Amino acid sequence: MISGAGAMNPVCPREDGRLEWGNGVVSMLFDTTGDSPVRLCNVAGRGMGPIGGRVADDGRTVLERDPRPIVEVRAANTGSQDNRLTLIATVAGSVLRFVSAAASEPEEGSAEPYRLEIVQFASYAELEPHGRAFEPTAAERAEAAAQPSPETVRHADATAGLVVTSVFEAFPGLSAVRTYTRLSSARPLPIEAVSSLNLTVPMRVNCGKIDHSRVFWGDSAWAVENDWRSRPLRDVSVRNRNQVINPGQSSSRFAMSSASTWSTGVHEPAGIVQVEGSRRQSRDFSVMWQIEHNGPWEWEIGEDDPGLHISAFGPEYQDHHWYTELGEGHDFESVPVSFAIAAGDWQQSVVEMTLQRRALRAAKARELGRSEQFEHTQGLVVYNDYMNTLFGDPRLEKELPLVEGAARVGADIFCIDAGWYDSTDGGWWDMVGEWQASTNRFGEAGLKGLADTIRAHGMGLGLWLEPEVIGVKSPLAQSLPDDAFFQRHGVRVCDSGRYLLDFRSPAAREHVTRTVDRLIDDFGAVFFKFDYNTVPGVGTDLDAESAGAGLLGHCRAYLDWLDDLRRRHPDVMIENCGSGAMRADYAQLQRLDLQSTSDQCDPLIYAAIAAGAGLTILPEQQGNWGYAQQEMDDETAVFTLATGILGRLYLSGFIDRMDEHRLALVRDAVALHRRVLTEQQELVPFWPARLPDFDGDWLVVGLRHPSFLPSEDDDPCDYIIVWRRGGTPSVNVPLSEDCHIEQIFPNPAVPEHAPDAKPWTVERMDPETVRLNAATSKQPSARIFAIRRA
Repeated sequence: MISGAGAMNPVCPREDGRLEWGNGVVSMLFDTTGDSPVRLCNVAGRGMGPIGGRVADDGRTVLERDPRPIVEVRAANTGSQDNRLTLIATVAGSVLRFVSAAASEPEEGSAEPYRLEIVQFASYAELEPHGRAFEPTAAERAEAAAQPSPETVRHADATAGLVVTSVFEAFPGLSAVRTYTRLSSARPLPIEAVSSLNLTVPMRVNCGKIDHSRVFWGDSAWAVENDWRSRPLRDVSVRNRNQVINPGQSSSRFAMSSASTWSTGVHEPAGIVQVEGSRRQSRDFSVMWQIEHNGPWEWEIGEDDPGLHISAFGPEYQDHHWYTELGEGHDFESVPVSFAIAAGDWQQSVVEMTLQRRALRAAKARELGRSEQFEHTQGLVVYNDYMNTLFGDPRLEKELPLVEGAARVGADIFCIDAGWYDSTDGGWWDMVGEWQASTNRFGEAGLKGLADTIRAHGMGLGLWLEPEVIGVKSPLAQSLPDDAFFQRHGVRVCDSGRYLLDFRSPAAREHVTRTVDRLIDDFGAVFFKFDYNTVPGVGTDLDAESAGAGLLGHCRAYLDWLDDLRRRHPDVMIENCGSGAMRADYAQLQRLDLQSTSDQCDPLIYAAIAAGAGLTILPEQQGNWGYAQQEMDDETAVFTLATGILGRLYLSGFIDRMDEHRLALVRDAVALHRRVLTEQQELVPFWPARLPDFDGDWLVVGLRHPSFLPSEDDDPCDYIIVWRRGGTPSVNVPLSEDCHIEQIFPNPAVPEHAPDAKPWTVERMDPETVRLNAATSKQPSARIFAIRRA
């Protein structure tokens, strides 16, 4: 729950049984009538039609014909109505009935969210196993609803059945909603899945056609993160089975899931549907969603009868070995999911999700009492000694020149990456856990002396830390109790020579808290890079109903520990890392300052990762490595530095070996980056050419001012970065003739900073298009441009 909202007040459905709610930008219309669970019959976002529905040519109001229940609950003793639809045709979900609703609104000028809670109930008798009963079709439900029926007053009595509360939250001015589900039951009731989002996509209202719609999803793996793809829905597994001949909900679905704690290690916990129509009345729109969980999840898109739904879950039994048993004093709350919806193509929903992510971060900062510190850390530039530089082998004689170099280019933080604790000359992987400074790497003054030197050069000390693991050879593996670790089948879970701490354990949390506090107190650390290179699998069965429940408990305990750390050390900046971006989820990113986007060492591949990062991560959190080296030619140095400028430039490289020309180029990158940082909160990502092709020759991404938000700048500036990795020497970019475009990096006014990286030329092709011509076709190159209204 987002804290700080006002008091909840009862709200009643209208005479037609419908309940309308929203924040003035996004609206939802629920149907509470009849012998049926509550259903979402319309949702409308920025630029879309009225929430009451579309008026057809004959004057009838058109809403969704087959709206789905707003929540699905799979109980082990009742299962689903259809074994092909195990998560979205649940018996328990189908027998829920409306009880009440309550809502709150923020005070005028407040940034806190609007909130709606809808309560439904099913008696224990209704939750007993019965014979198979197919869900009525849309036509059958409509016929039943037209028949008069006696009014039934229901009460939400957890001693008499299952009480389900669906929560919806919307920040002021945003076209996005955050939603989750609460369950309670006095009697034992084994739950194997509960949806956080079960969204009926408003296809019929907007004359949308599945045959004309597309799905967008992100694939991920180590060093190739943020590979976003798009296909027509009919080209993936949402097949047309002809529902005229074969009525009922289709079992064809397009689904993504992730296991364990690398929440973005295989796929992104987010997706987009872009809906288009084929009729004169069609109103194109797009929906984006994200699951905000640092553990397992699943989402799916499926076809209704007719229509389309998007369902999102945290862990569930079939794929994640999760279940929980409700009972007296044992309620359950699902993981939160946000969705954004707006008129227009896929990029419009990305705009809205970008604003939602910012609102989540700001709300968490307010909750933790660190809003001022949150704003301060937004503008800091970090140098890290790892990537393509020391690679985890820090030593005093190597660090001192880098400290000098980082200070000369204007870094605010100097982060010593892996190895600062190693006294064994490289054998630290399976010995980590004590996090004591090395005794043989930093001379007589030790790490403290190096930290003092960093501060004397005007920078803060940063340290790499992998707080959630203990090496099997570490003394702490013997001194910490067994219940401090993940366990299955009576033994500790081991992965890659490490044990994994279970943050449900007070001993585990106390160890990590003491460690972080000591590093702050003893060395004055003001920045941590929290890495995470091993995973615990399905979870822990120690003191847990299921291994998945143990994992969920750990994930939530870890977030609570982060919240406590941020309250106690509000000035400390924290980067999130998991072998690069293997856990770039917004359970963590609403709490943390920076996200490593990859461990990729090749700047050419890194460009593709950075080009797609805006769909997953806020620009101001994208820690994109810029690892320029003296031995690079000018074009390659520009290429790698440009990659970081529009996100969060994460400097590395042997800066100490650079001549004045190369140092000047790095300073130019830092200066432009600082300029962008002052404007980033008003900017959103966009892709003027198309969705980036991970293997494409040309990549184009930018930051722009949303048209519906006022700018504080009298002369607002948008930006694009263009990478050429091969192929043709030019690329066409959409740009209206009332806009002026100019190259700003490398800066043409100081050609001596990169004399062999000549300015690109710009040609106006037509009133809506310009052509960018690379200075050379012999090697890869990149440029950054500013765009202003003429």
